[in-house]
Amino acid sequence: MFLRELSLKNVPSINFEEYPFCIPSINTLDRLEFKSSVTYFLGENDTGKSTLLEAIAYQTGFNTAGGGRHNHFEPGMSSSALGEFIRLSWMPKVTNGFFSKS
Repeated sequence: MFLRELSLKNVPSINFEEYPFCIPSINTLDRLEFKSSVTYFLGENDTGKSTLLEAIAYQTGFNTAGGGRHNHFEPGMSSSALGEFIRLSWMPKVTNGFFSKS
C-alpha cells in the first residue's frame, strides 16, 4: 500500500460556497484514510469523485488530463481546483505511475 492518507490543509481563505468546496463530499472532508491497496470511489454525478482523483494526481505530479509523468501537455492544461488544498501521506512515496482519466 502506498497512499495512506489524504487530508485537507487548514487554509483560512477557503470559501465553502465556491467550487470545489461547495461539493458536500469535499465540504465535509477532513481526513480520508486508505486502508487497502485498492480503493473505489462510488457516487452519483457531481459528487466529487473526479475532483478528488484529480487533486491526488496533481499532488503526485501527474498531469490532471491523464497519462504518465513523461507525457507532455500544453502549459496550463494541468490544473486542479482542490490540488493545492490537500496533503497526502505516503508509505513509501510513489514516483512512478499513470493517471487514467475517463
